[in-house]
Amino acid sequence: MTFFDKEMLESISTDFYITKKRIYLNNGSITPLPISTIKSITDFNIRYSEVGPDSKEFTGYLDELKLETRKRVADLLNGHEDEIIFTQSTTEGINMISNGLPWKGNDKLLIRNSLNEHFSNYLPWIKLSAEKNLQVRTFPEEKVGIYGESLIENFTSIYEKNTFKLVSTSHVIYNDGSITPIEKMGNIIKKSNKDTLFSIDGAQSVGSLITDVRKMKCDFLTFPSFKWLCGPLGVGILYVKKQVMEDLSPMFIGSGTAELVSLKNKNAKVDKIKKSRESTKYHKYPEKYQATFRNFPGLPGLEASLRYLLRIGIDNIFQRNKFLASILRQELMKMNELVLHEAASEDFRSSLVSFSFRKQNNARIQKLNARLQKEGVILAEREIGTKKILRASPHFYNSEDEMVRTGNTIKSLIKVLD
Repeated sequence: MTFFDKEMLESISTDFYITKKRIYLNNGSITPLPISTIKSITDFNIRYSEVGPDSKEFTGYLDELKLETRKRVADLLNGHEDEIIFTQSTTEGINMISNGLPWKGNDKLLIRNSLNEHFSNYLPWIKLSAEKNLQVRTFPEEKVGIYGESLIENFTSIYEKNTFKLVSTSHVIYNDGSITPIEKMGNIIKKSNKDTLFSIDGAQSVGSLITDVRKMKCDFLTFPSFKWLCGPLGVGILYVKKQVMEDLSPMFIGSGTAELVSLKNKNAKVDKIKKSRESTKYHKYPEKYQATFRNFPGLPGLEASLRYLLRIGIDNIFQRNKFLASILRQELMKMNELVLHEAASEDFRSSLVSFSFRKQNNARIQKLNARLQKEGVILAEREIGTKKILRASPHFYNSEDEMVRTGNTIKSLIKVLD
């Protein structure tokens, strides 16, 4: 049985309740939960309530659950379980990096420009640069769509002329869906200066295409559970390469992340009682970073979703999603009023499909999106600079028929839009 077997696809579709009510093509924002994930969260809460949340039996189970979930995430990324930190979201993970690293005045940052970078991976670096007096460069230099080899050439021309403390980019761009040649970028960064840190926002890639932290040569990777991984809200992941883990200071401290230690006061006189002062000592990573994470019911949900996706295979999911996106893209290309925003080469296209109107765009995009929602077709309204766009993000549980019906619905609504 192949992934494209009709019986298997029908079985997958029934695992996602939303397919019975609407055409949901907003998986790049939040993905619905499969039934097995919903059950795993329910089972966790039942167990929590039956044995007592602070009982020895339950805390032992929770420790095992954390380890098992870390192992599954590590398998997904080709990393190690000690390199996996639980967060609330991608945004929290990025802020943990920006606020946790040691910075010196005039350290240099190289980040993706604001035309294509999500603000969650842009604003933290801008804020940091202002507070720490850091120098910021952006790429590509021109705020136009540059993809693939042209992007790498532009990046290299900037990177190799400077010494940067950190480079940051999204793996898949949230608005036009283009794929950053991340492995080539990682090789360029580490070949030129192995001490430069490489941070990747994987919000639109992890779960939708293969992400191998070893091949990407990244030091940090942040992503949420609730997009392409089909996991619960309020759970995210921060991957930190073991070699740089000690350089990252925790943003918070609390019970379970550190212990209290007493240090003798060397200035105390010998003939008097020696005074002592108290200090703190962090536990071993990754526990030292978990002071604020308490969404424990989300962990069995993430673990169940990972089992679901890994059983199907991430590359199978990628091929399926690209196939669905190609059907929708062909439908949209039939409409002269619309223009697609995407990389010119198929090699650098993800399964995100973004489009706008050629004329009188912004108001018409908002109106079209509102009417699509009334018809039960769910897309996302986003922007490229000041231009509003609609973004479709099909996932493997969607059907070919839904892509065609979406195209037909858009076509019929355009005719009566004005």
